[in-house]
Amino acid sequence: MEKKINLSGEWDVFIDFSKPVEQYEEISKIRRWSKISVPGCWEQAERDKKSDGPVWYRKIFTVPEGWNEGSVAIHFEGVNYYSEAWLNGTKIGSHEGGWNGFELDISIAIDFSNENELLVKVYKQGDKYPVRECLAGFFPDVGVIFGGIWKPVTVKLQPSAKIEDVFVKPNIQEEEIVIEFDIKNHAGISQNILLQFSLYNPSGELENTVTKEVLLPEEPLLLSQSCTVNLKNDIQLWNPEEPMQYRLETKVLKGEQEIFADQTRFGMRELHIKGNHIYLNGNPLYLRGVLHWGWYSETIAPIPTRDEIREELRQVKESGFNLVKHCLYVPTKEYFEIADEMGILIWQELPLWLPQVSSDLYNRVFYQYDRIVREIRNHPSIILWTLGCELDHSVNADFLSDLYQLVKRLTNNAIIRDNSGSGECYGGLLKEYADFYDYHFYNDIHFYRDLINQFAGSWRENKPWVFGEFCDYDVFRDIEAVRKQYNGELPWWLKDDLIENPGSKEERWHWYRQEAKMELLNLPFSSQHIVENSNRSAYVYRKAVLELVRSYQKITGYVLTSIKGNPIATSSIFNDFGEPNHVPAAFKQFNNSTVISLTWDNRRNWVNGGDRLINWDPNNYSSNDTFRPHIYISHYDQDAITNANLYWELIGRDETLASGGVSNINLSPGEAKEVGIAEVILPEVQHPTKILFKVKLTSDREEVLNEWPFWIFPKRLNLDYSKITITDPLHLLAGLEKVLPDMNQGADGKQETKVVVTTLLQPEHYELLEQGGRVFYIQRGEGEFPVQHLPFWRESIQLFHSHTVMNTFPHEDHTGMVFYGIATDTAFENMGKDECAPIMDRLDARTFELNNYLFERSIGKGKLIATTLRFEGGLGAQPSGINHNPAGLYLFEAIIKYLLDS
Repeated sequence: MEKKINLSGEWDVFIDFSKPVEQYEEISKIRRWSKISVPGCWEQAERDKKSDGPVWYRKIFTVPEGWNEGSVAIHFEGVNYYSEAWLNGTKIGSHEGGWNGFELDISIAIDFSNENELLVKVYKQGDKYPVRECLAGFFPDVGVIFGGIWKPVTVKLQPSAKIEDVFVKPNIQEEEIVIEFDIKNHAGISQNILLQFSLYNPSGELENTVTKEVLLPEEPLLLSQSCTVNLKNDIQLWNPEEPMQYRLETKVLKGEQEIFADQTRFGMRELHIKGNHIYLNGNPLYLRGVLHWGWYSETIAPIPTRDEIREELRQVKESGFNLVKHCLYVPTKEYFEIADEMGILIWQELPLWLPQVSSDLYNRVFYQYDRIVREIRNHPSIILWTLGCELDHSVNADFLSDLYQLVKRLTNNAIIRDNSGSGECYGGLLKEYADFYDYHFYNDIHFYRDLINQFAGSWRENKPWVFGEFCDYDVFRDIEAVRKQYNGELPWWLKDDLIENPGSKEERWHWYRQEAKMELLNLPFSSQHIVENSNRSAYVYRKAVLELVRSYQKITGYVLTSIKGNPIATSSIFNDFGEPNHVPAAFKQFNNSTVISLTWDNRRNWVNGGDRLINWDPNNYSSNDTFRPHIYISHYDQDAITNANLYWELIGRDETLASGGVSNINLSPGEAKEVGIAEVILPEVQHPTKILFKVKLTSDREEVLNEWPFWIFPKRLNLDYSKITITDPLHLLAGLEKVLPDMNQGADGKQETKVVVTTLLQPEHYELLEQGGRVFYIQRGEGEFPVQHLPFWRESIQLFHSHTVMNTFPHEDHTGMVFYGIATDTAFENMGKDECAPIMDRLDARTFELNNYLFERSIGKGKLIATTLRFEGGLGAQPSGINHNPAGLYLFEAIIKYLLDS
């Protein structure tokens, strides 16, 4: 019987990066040892978190004297990255690779009667083992790469023969499992052994036992074997709703004696692809994932406790997710085991990221991938594999083809993609080795439709499309709460010393000096106000994007970036403490197996002798417009929806404006279709008015809800256009005459112009300002004032100052869909409070730089209002002109009214 001694716990450690000790002969003279915990990483105890080593570990242990009759080995589950080991002065081996385990035979060096001294020298990726050549994954970019003995260590008395590398291959059609395994002959002599395989069902009852006799040759080599075990009772399938697991006990018997025993858990489940869908046990699957970079602030290495994993996955499930994508790292076996038990799907991405390609890299990847995959391939929760992320052309076709075939063979033909994000998008190979499409769209809301329409072209081969990562939205980190958590201090990962080159491009990837920068800005908003603003904005953004994605049948899944706040991003579903940045029940309305979304009528116009698509804003309306949403349902539950009732209502401030319903709605699993249309003539309003559209689907088995806010704007503000002159050399306001047909732009000369609206600021405008005039300047791109080109939604927080203009616009203190048609991709460089009165600003959620979207400035006796907001829309699917942009038109007139009245 295999016997073990657990070496986890307190070890001695020697760290001195100023005078590193490289040789064993030198370390044997060291007396200045500290204490460290194994499993763990040295960065937990060391301020210098970027030096790569070496770090020396020491452990004193004893073994029973009875072990001297067999072979003894030490098993490391994981050491990052390169290690060499000595026992009692004898070098027992080395290993390279941080993600997989390894075993070293220590029989020749062990002392059975005295204490044994184990010394391990460890380097992490860095100068000696370059980060981009050694499968460090994304950790160097998230924060720091961790180093050390980060997984458990055991000493084992090896049996004379043992079974290794068990791989269970379920065959549901034949109601059997095929077991592939290796036999290791530690005795080194020819021997007869009996192998016994006992299969237990999810209830713990014995299903079947199969035995097999094997004659081992003299050599202590691995002998590959296989056998088949039939299931006797009805198969209990593993799926997220009922994660049933079988247990396989493997034993080696020699005569009457049991010399080895182990067990493997697995699930009877089957994956296949048909057309655009992934099927699990014959049911179409919609993947709703969240991206995980392995970041845990306290441990640095990805070694959460079992309780922490369960709580993390509980939160994930509560918000409607059914998948976690482990991006460019490999979690501990406990993570997989708990995902198996809880029915959480796993997308495992192997850690090839921005590689420096060389023959050494190729050899490392093939060896380490082989070992990694063998360790985790039995877990039923793993349903997708990617072999690298955003790889460019430096990774050649032969390499990716061989790697794809390797993992295919090792996993019994799993669903695999060579390059997450695609070579098409990242300058890599256009010839893909991939079973599904995977793109990483990071962009503002109004660009999604064009991207999806193009990438979902009908000419493409039918394959499932799953976004491997996308839809990020950075929120404002609650520094006050972080300090409170750390007893008034900042944690190491928010301090300046993490940044090697302050002010460089690297600063953009870390939250550098947030408090100091915010203090300099001296904004009239509390931190809590900005936190709430950004969380609400992120919710709006993700709701809009996910509902759009669910309306495309070619798309069958997504992974949101990311699961938890970390040093590189706050674009997270959960904050730094693992708490949701949203209300889970509300988030689940659009992130679930069945989702109600809305689609809209198209519009066209005859332009220059031909039909053209006209974009309009379905989020905002003018008085008396027709409101006509198409109600669309995407259904990916295991069971069909039959004889369901659909009910909708449109609610104003105090009353129901309209309602209606449809009955006998039926949807099969994997079906997505329009199920009804609502059509309402909206009321006349004198002020911006919020309405709420609610939809409910009820059946015998479930109730599905969703709701959307919309805004109705007054058609006109009844301005006196005889006092207004509009000069538009950039043609930004084309279509204005269609909605303001009675404006004369001051052309009659009867009244003196009070307000000039212009898209090009000229010297005469400054003269008018000096004399007390009013100018409304709409700048597009480079112009009178310096601008920066920046996303409106991503990485940013819109700040709304108390000003007559902004107080009349219904922003509700966050970036809602009311801004869909006027969002811009440029912002003024910060004009400063001494230069102007800000009306609407952009705060960068990563660098904490401030820009202006809309400001007022006094010049002479006059007033200038300048903006980069797009009243004409025009970006992506934004409205095609100001006449199709109710929110833009209202804000345009509100600014003019303010200037006329001031």
